[in-house]
This record gives sequence, C-alpha cells and structure tokens, in this order.
Amino acid sequence: MSDHSIERDTAQRVSFGLIRLMKLMQAVRQHAPRIHPAVDATAYPVLFNLAAEPRRVSALAECVHSDVSTVSRQVSTLVGHGLLEKVSDPDDGRAQVVRLSDEGQALLADIAQQRTEWFRTLMDDWTPDQARDFAASLERFGAAVEASGEHQPARRTPQPTLNSPEN
Repeated sequence: MSDHSIERDTAQRVSFGLIRLMKLMQAVRQHAPRIHPAVDATAYPVLFNLAAEPRRVSALAECVHSDVSTVSRQVSTLVGHGLLEKVSDPDDGRAQVVRLSDEGQALLADIAQQRTEWFRTLMDDWTPDQARDFAASLERFGAAVEASGEHQPARRTPQPTLNSPEN
C-alpha cells in the first residue's frame, strides 16, 4: 500500500459510482439506435480493436476480453456484411488475420464521430479543464485496472446494503 492511501469511503463511492455507470451504459447501449442495421453494438469492440492493425481471431478475443468462439461468430457476421476481411497472415501464410474493409473503416469513423458528439453533449456544462481532468483520471484508472491483472473483484459474498447499487 502506498503512502497515498485513499479512504475506504472514497473507494466505496468509486465502486458504487462505477457499477451504476456500467449499468447505465449497458441500458443506453441496449436502447441505442443501430448505426448499421445488421451490426449489434456488442460487436463494436471488435471493430475498434481492428482499427490499429489486423489481428488473428484469438488475439482479437484477448483484446476484447471475450472467448474465441464468441469473437469468431462476431467476425463471421461482420465479414458476411462486408465490414471485415479475412486475409493471409503476413507472418504465417498458413494462418489468417482479420482486418477492416473500406466499409468497416467508414462505419467505425461514423461510430466514433457519433460517440464523441454524444459525450460532448453529456459534458456540455463542464469546463474544458474539468473535462480534461476527467479524461486523464479515466485513463489513469483504466491503466491501473489493466496493470493490476485483476479483472474480477475478490470472490467474497458481501451483504448488500440499502444504498448499494445492486438494490
């Protein structure tokens, strides 16, 4: 533990706040209009993770923290709709990698633009400094979660309280 330990109350507020936010974001995702009529929003992480470079399905599954069979089905659907292409792996011609097609790149640009505008609207009454500080804090927190290697909370069965977000 560092000399900069935060209070238990603060950690609990962050925990409850993030759980609430995840639930809200999930609800928003379920009710959001589809940008592409044939693509479910759950496949968007696949598209975004292919923006940087083509990947094998197994590597893509790791990037999106999902199992290979789920990502393989998503990739097949996206290939079928012309958003992804399967090509030979330049490092191993026997294997294939998946990359964005031109249509997939255009869809990804639309998704990113619409998402950016939505977040700008959500933070419309924030000052630019508040928004930059929030972005930096989110990036730092995400890096801490990633570095911890613990993507799951401790396996305990806490007793819910009246104020807990699970209720």
